[in-house]
Amino acid sequence: MITETIINTYGRNTAIDSECISIAFHRPTGSNPFQVNGIPIEDGQTLTISQNVGDLDLSKYIITFQAGAGVNECYVIKIVPQDQKAYIKN
Repeated sequence: MITETIINTYGRNTAIDSECISIAFHRPTGSNPFQVNGIPIEDGQTLTISQNVGDLDLSKYIITFQAGAGVNECYVIKIVPQDQKAYIKN
């Protein structure tokens, strides 16, 4: 399987279509608190969600920032197959 790693930074509330094999949400130390689908991400921690071999995650993830003294910052790292159609089950 050939995959590609995609890294994005988000600074506002947003919805993300996963369409990936694995997705991770990282909160840098000192950044404002945020939740992913209602799960709070602790300061400096990462939430990682991975699929079984051959499975593709088609979930929608909602990032919601809360007030704080820092900046809104969430790093999202996705591992996606280059040929997603081969992994979508009919």
